[in-house]
Amino acid sequence: GIVLAINSRTKGANFEREIGNLLVQELNLTQPVKRILEQTRTKELPDLKLGRWCIECKRYGDGAEPSAEWWDQVLAATPSGEFPALIYKFNRRPIKVRILAGTLVPELDFSPMTIDLMWEDYIEILRYLFQVDIEQHEASIQV
Repeated sequence: GIVLAINSRTKGANFEREIGNLLVQELNLTQPVKRILEQTRTKELPDLKLGRWCIECKRYGDGAEPSAEWWDQVLAATPSGEFPALIYKFNRRPIKVRILAGTLVPELDFSPMTIDLMWEDYIEILRYLFQVDIEQHEASIQV
């Protein structure tokens, strides 16, 4: 089982890198979106950060729907006042992004309701509604 665990960890890390690179390319960022490496020591940290966005990346072979545990993991890693996002991909399926409905629709802020977006739509939403987070990311000094 060890080999499988290592493979899935490698696959996970590669997908995180892929998503980090895609964010940089598609949002024309100058600062890299890097993995948060302390996550191995501290359970409750997201894979990637972009401004107030706490992003978990999940890459799986078979399936179509993210598991409830994945979403709970994202919520657990997102401090109050920040935005959870679960970016997931299954074989032969497009990259999708699950976010809280309240992130887009303030009136739904109280609700656990989620919205699943196509990757391209998530990028557009970041571009139009979350420019402040892009700017915050670009202003941060990467260590």
